[in-house]
Amino acid sequence: MKVLKKIGKILLMIIIAISILLGVGLNYKTVLAMHKNKTVVENAKTVSGLDIPDNVEIVGLGEATHGSVEFQESKLDVFKMLVEKEGYSAFCLEADFGDCLRANEFVQGGEGDAREVVNNLSFNLYHTQQMADLLDWMREYNASVSKDKKIRFYGFDMQNPEKSVEYLYDYMKKNGITGKETTGIDYFIDENRTESMTEDDVKKVKEELEDIKKEINAAATNDQDLDVIFATKAADNIATCVDYAMINFQTDYQKKYDARDIAMADNVSWILDLEKKIGSGKIMLAAHDGHISKKPHSIIQSVSMGGVLKEKYGDAYYSLGTDFFKGKTNASVSRVISSEYQRKDFFFTTADPIAYQAKYMDDKRFYLDFETISSEDSKELYDLIHSDVSMGTIGEGASDLYYLFHSAYRIEMAPADLYDGMIYYYSVSATSPQY
Repeated sequence: MKVLKKIGKILLMIIIAISILLGVGLNYKTVLAMHKNKTVVENAKTVSGLDIPDNVEIVGLGEATHGSVEFQESKLDVFKMLVEKEGYSAFCLEADFGDCLRANEFVQGGEGDAREVVNNLSFNLYHTQQMADLLDWMREYNASVSKDKKIRFYGFDMQNPEKSVEYLYDYMKKNGITGKETTGIDYFIDENRTESMTEDDVKKVKEELEDIKKEINAAATNDQDLDVIFATKAADNIATCVDYAMINFQTDYQKKYDARDIAMADNVSWILDLEKKIGSGKIMLAAHDGHISKKPHSIIQSVSMGGVLKEKYGDAYYSLGTDFFKGKTNASVSRVISSEYQRKDFFFTTADPIAYQAKYMDDKRFYLDFETISSEDSKELYDLIHSDVSMGTIGEGASDLYYLFHSAYRIEMAPADLYDGMIYYYSVSATSPQY
C-alpha cells in the first residue's frame, strides 16, 4: 500500500511538472531551440543599423504579437530612422482610415493630447503609452520642420466605419452641406441597432455616399485640398466596409479574410499615390506579421496584404517581420470562455531558434536582412532562413488553451519566404492598454 502511495505521489508530481511546463509553453521544440548558433550571431546586425534599399517605397513593419511593448516601441524606432535618414513622410497603421484622420489632425498641431487620441481609436490594443509616444514624436517633429517636410498619420484598415461616418458628418457640417439623405449611413452610428444589413440597405448606403461625394467635390476649390480628399476617401472606406460586412464568415471565411487584406492593400496604394503628390512618396506600414508577410500564415487565407503589395510593387515593397523567443502579450480573452470583453497577459515561447540568438546581443535584439544573405557567403544561415522554422504569431485574441495547442500561436514556415528581413527579440513584455 505504501509503495502504491509513493508511486501515486511521483505520478502526481510528474503531472504537475508537465502542466507547469505546458503553462509556459515549454516543450521539446523550445528546448531544442535553446542553443547558441554562432553563424546567426556573427551575421546579426543592430536594429539601429537597419538599412532599407533606396528603391523601396513601402516598408511594412510587422509584429508577432499586437500586445507586446517592444513591438509597439519598434514602430517609433523604425519610423524615426526612416524619417530622419531616408526622408519617409507617412506612418500608416492597421486601424480604420477614419480613426486615424483624428490622429493625423493631432500630429499636424491640432488640439488634444496624444493619450486621449490613442484612447479613442477603435482597437483597444492601441490604447497604450507606446502609441501615444509615437504621436507625440510625430507632432514634435512636425513643429520643427517646414510645411513641405511635415509627416502624416494614416489608417489603412476598413472594419470600423463609424469613425469615418463621424468624420464625414463633421466635414459636411463645417462646410454647409445640408439636406442630404443619411438614414442608411446612420446605421453605423446607431447604438441601438440590432438587425443586420440587407442588400437593400447596402444599396441605400452606397447611393447616399455617392450623392454626398458629388456635393463635396462640387464645392471643392482645388483638387489638392486634403480636407476634400480625406472626406471623399472616408466615404469610399465606408462603402468598402459595407461590402466586407455582407460576406458571411460562417460559410465563406476564406473570402472574408482575403477581402480585408485586399481592401487594406488598396488603401495602402491610395496612400502611396497621395504621398507621391504631397510628400516624399515613401511610407511605412505597421501591422501584424500576418498582414505584412509576403504570403499568408495559414490556409485560412489565400492572399495577404503584403503579398498583394509585393506582387504589385516588387522590390519597392520591403516586408520586415518580427519575432521573439519568450515573453508576454496582452490580448483579449476568447469570448467562448466569457461573454464579457476582457483582456489579460499571456506568457508564450515560440521555439524560434533564430530569435533565441538575441540572448547574446547587447540590447537583446538584432536584425537580419535576408536579401543580403547568400549561400556562397553563409550556407548554414542561408539554409536556416529558407527552411521551416517555428515562429510566434499571436493576434488580438488568445486563450489559455493555447498552452496545450502550440500550433494555435506558432507557425512553421521559412522566414525568407515570408519576409525580406526580420527583427528578433529575446524576450518581450505585455502592454497595458486602457479600455
